[in-house]
Amino acid sequence: VVASFSGQGTLTDLSPLVAKSEIVKPGLYFEGPWASAQWQGKTFGVPRDANTLALYYNADMFRAKGLDPDKPPRTWSELRAAAEKLRDPAKNVYGFGFSAIQAEEGVFQFLPFLTQAGGSIDKLDQPEAAAALDFLVDMMKAGIISKDVINQRQYEVANTFMAGNTAIAFGGPWELPRMEKEAKFDWRLTLLPVKDDKNIAASALGGYVFVVPKGAKQPEGAFKFIEFMSDPKILNEGWKTGRLAPRTDVKVENPRWPQAYGIYREQMQSAKARGPHPQWPDISKALQTAIQEALTGAKPSAQALQDAAKKIQPILAKTPL
Repeated sequence: VVASFSGQGTLTDLSPLVAKSEIVKPGLYFEGPWASAQWQGKTFGVPRDANTLALYYNADMFRAKGLDPDKPPRTWSELRAAAEKLRDPAKNVYGFGFSAIQAEEGVFQFLPFLTQAGGSIDKLDQPEAAAALDFLVDMMKAGIISKDVINQRQYEVANTFMAGNTAIAFGGPWELPRMEKEAKFDWRLTLLPVKDDKNIAASALGGYVFVVPKGAKQPEGAFKFIEFMSDPKILNEGWKTGRLAPRTDVKVENPRWPQAYGIYREQMQSAKARGPHPQWPDISKALQTAIQEALTGAKPSAQALQDAAKKIQPILAKTPL
């Protein structure tokens, strides 16, 4: 979003103010959140808070199926094996769940797989991208993933997990307050598994960024407010509702949901911004279509992604990532 607005010339370049600031220092921020506020070498925003994805899992179901809840899946093959064992058709339980809806949420949840496979948005026509999508398609064909994921938003995937119909699910820290209230079982979190032969840690990045509109009458005053809100004491408060601080020097003492906090904070180190690119909505739409085509069986993964690449490559030829 920052790249989109800054590419249109609607945001104030904050680089000179950041250079003089004693509070907003680029080196203090996680790489992903800071990158999300940059465009063409300039700073157009300051991250306010951040979120990312990790793996929720039902520890009670792990025990019931003979799996050790203290040893959650660390690789794709372990995720597949555990999810297959946890699948229980008689009880309407699926092994794994994620959002594949034809919207930004679906792309948000697919991008970690793409990066973990060694793929990227500008190389969707390569084998690595197909391997990422095939991993999910194959689990759907095997009945490990519900076909409903193509219509489920992130909160709906979390609903199936809290209801006991999904044993393992992708999810963000924003789910923690209601997970605490509604999940009537031993639930835990772990880092996103990596692809066995690649070992690339990756997750998607979400969150909010402070910006100043172009032409603002008092950009310096607005930046002083940004500095105030970037104080570690203020940022510390965000975790009470599941919002992570975007800075590496902010660590909550005695946090609510301590196990989840540790996982999400560690996962933030490998969280990557979408794009950034001024035409991200167009790029995302092409990938959304490919994901849906492959999961519904309309096209093989490789063909669906090659078709998406044909739509995306002209955009990136004019303005690279």
